[in-house]
Amino acid sequence: MSMLDKIVAQRLLDVEEAQSHTPAHVLQEKITRLAPAADFVAALRQASPCCVLAEFKRASPSKGDIAVGLDAAQQALSYAVAGACTVSVLTEPSWFKGSLSDLTRVKETLVEANLSPGVCVLRKDFLVDEYQLLEARAAGADTALLIVAILQPDRLTAMMHAARQLGMEPLVEVNTREEMEVALAAGAKVIGVNNRNLHTFVVDMGTTGTIAAMLPEGTDIQLLALSGVATRADVEQLLAVKANGVLVGESLMRAESPAAAIRSLVGAPPAPSLCKICGLRDAEAAAVAVDAGADFLGMIFAPSKRQVTEEEAKRIVRVARERRPRPAGWKLPNRTIALAQREGEEADCSRWLQTWQGLLMRAAATGGPLTVGVFVNATVEEMNGTAERVGLDLIQLHGSEGWEIAKQLNRPCVRVVHMLPDSLAEQVSSELRGGLAVAVLLDSKGGGTGTTFNWSVGREVQAAAPFILAGGLSPANVASAIEEVKPWCVDVSSGVETDGTKDHAKIAAFIKNVKAASTA
Repeated sequence: MSMLDKIVAQRLLDVEEAQSHTPAHVLQEKITRLAPAADFVAALRQASPCCVLAEFKRASPSKGDIAVGLDAAQQALSYAVAGACTVSVLTEPSWFKGSLSDLTRVKETLVEANLSPGVCVLRKDFLVDEYQLLEARAAGADTALLIVAILQPDRLTAMMHAARQLGMEPLVEVNTREEMEVALAAGAKVIGVNNRNLHTFVVDMGTTGTIAAMLPEGTDIQLLALSGVATRADVEQLLAVKANGVLVGESLMRAESPAAAIRSLVGAPPAPSLCKICGLRDAEAAAVAVDAGADFLGMIFAPSKRQVTEEEAKRIVRVARERRPRPAGWKLPNRTIALAQREGEEADCSRWLQTWQGLLMRAAATGGPLTVGVFVNATVEEMNGTAERVGLDLIQLHGSEGWEIAKQLNRPCVRVVHMLPDSLAEQVSSELRGGLAVAVLLDSKGGGTGTTFNWSVGREVQAAAPFILAGGLSPANVASAIEEVKPWCVDVSSGVETDGTKDHAKIAAFIKNVKAASTA
C-alpha cells in the first residue's frame, strides 16, 4: 500500500468518525450563517502576472516536521500582507499535523484584518466525501482541493458539483496527462499540476509544462503549479510554460521573513519606505502633507513647543479624512490580531514587527494617512481619552512608559527607542518586545532636536526587525538615509521647519524625496 493509499484509507475512517459527532445538517445550518465564499477564480485573475498560493503546512510525510510550532493565523497574516492571493491550509491531522481549527483561525484573522474576501482560503486535504466539503465551508474555506488521483471520474464530477453548490470553485489537482484529461472532461476551471507524484513523492518540475501543453487554445482555465517551487527561477520556469500561479509551502514555512520570500518569488522590488510628518500643529500644514502623499500624520500632546490641543488635533484629523476619504467599512486591525493562540507565550519580535509592518503599510495605502498621537509618560486614561475624542489611529509612546502598557491602550501603539551615541545594534534588538507595540521608532535621544544617530547601527537592527527611522532627517538627507538604512518608514519633524514653524515647501520636498528614493 502506497503512502497515498494509507492517507486515503485513514481519511475515510476520519469522515465516519466526524459524522458521528457532527451530522451534516449541523454543518449545513452553520454555513447558512456565513458570508458567501470569496471568488477564487477572480482572486487568481486579479493577481496577474503571477499569483502566489502560500501554504501553511506543519509537516509532511516526505519532509517530516517542518515548522510544527508556528501559529497558523500569524503565518497567514504574513502571507496575506505580502501579496499572497490565497492562503492554503493543510488540514490533514495524521501525517501533516493540520486541523480545521487552523483554517478557521486563518479565515477569522483575515476577515478581522480586512484582508478577506480579497485573499481566499483553501482547504488542502485529501477529500474523499462531500461531507468534507461541508466541513471546509463551515470552517470558512473559500475553495477546496480535489485530487484526481484519489477520485474516480464520476466522484470527481459529483464533488465538483457539491463544492459549487456551496459557492466554492474547487482547485482540481492532476499529475499525469490521463488525470488532466479527466479534469478537463469534468469541466474544471482551476487546475493545479502537482509536480510531486503522490505515489512515489518524486518531484519532476517538467510535469507542469507537459500538462500545460494540453490546455485548449484560448482557454480561460487557470493553471497552477503545486509543488517544488522555492525560488524566483522556479517561478520563471513555470510562467514560461503558461502557469498562472504557484503554490508554495515548505520554503515559506522555513523562511525568516515570509513576506520577503513572497516578494522574491514574484520578482517584486522591496516595499517602498513610507513617510510620517510629525509635530503638526495646524490644518494648513496637514493639508500640504496629505496632498503630497504623507502616510502618517503625527501630533504631539506632550508638553513641548509643538504641543497641540485636542481641538487643533481634531481639525488636522478632519483635514486628513476630507482630503483622502476612507472606504466604507475601513478599520485598523486591533493589536491582538497577530498574537499567537498560545496563552502566555510572547510573540517572536521579528515576525511580529514584520507582520505589523505589512498591516500598517496596507492600512496606510487603503485608508491613509494614519493619524498618530505622541505622548510622554501620560496616564492610560489620558491617552485613551484623547485618542477617542480626537479620532487617532495610533498612539506613540515617547517616554519611559515601557512595553506592557500597550495592553491597556485602546489603539495600537508605536514604541520609541531612544538611540544614544554609543548604542549598539545587539543592545537595541535585545530591548525590543513582540506582541505589544505594533511598530518601533528609533530616534535620537530627546527627539525633535534635528540630530541623527549612527545609521550603521540602524542598518544592523533593520536586518532583524523593521522599524521607523527618525532623528535629524530632512529633505536633503532622507534619500541617503533610505539607501543606507532601508527603514520601512521615515519620520520627520524639525527637518521640515523654518524658524520653528512647519515649512510647506519643505514638507512637500521631503515627501517627494522619500517617494523618489523608494522607487530608485
